[in-house]
Amino acid sequence: MQTAIAIFFYETISLPLQSVEFSQEQITEYRARVIIPAFFLTLIYFIYRYFVGKNPTSALWPIYVANLAFLSTQIIGFITFLPISTDGIIMFLITLFMLFTVRKAHNQRKKEFF
Repeated sequence: MQTAIAIFFYETISLPLQSVEFSQEQITEYRARVIIPAFFLTLIYFIYRYFVGKNPTSALWPIYVANLAFLSTQIIGFITFLPISTDGIIMFLITLFMLFTVRKAHNQRKKEFF
């Protein structure tokens, strides 16, 4: 529930974010330039897969695609606007670690099916 509120109703219900170095304006910009595009990239990918008729090869594939979309929007965010801070770098490294972990688990899971 908090994730849906944070993505879609951020302006009306502000969540406390005391642990990050960003100001409220920077958090709003980060949400608009990284979080929302990652959500829509993931959504577009799965709509395309549905219309093409392809099913994911494992249950971990959707998590991998969401992480990949988030990582790509973070990279674009770093290049275009984000100030370099420890919070942004830590989020990027965690996303990168999750991406490699989920990809490895997906490959192992896919081998079990085939």
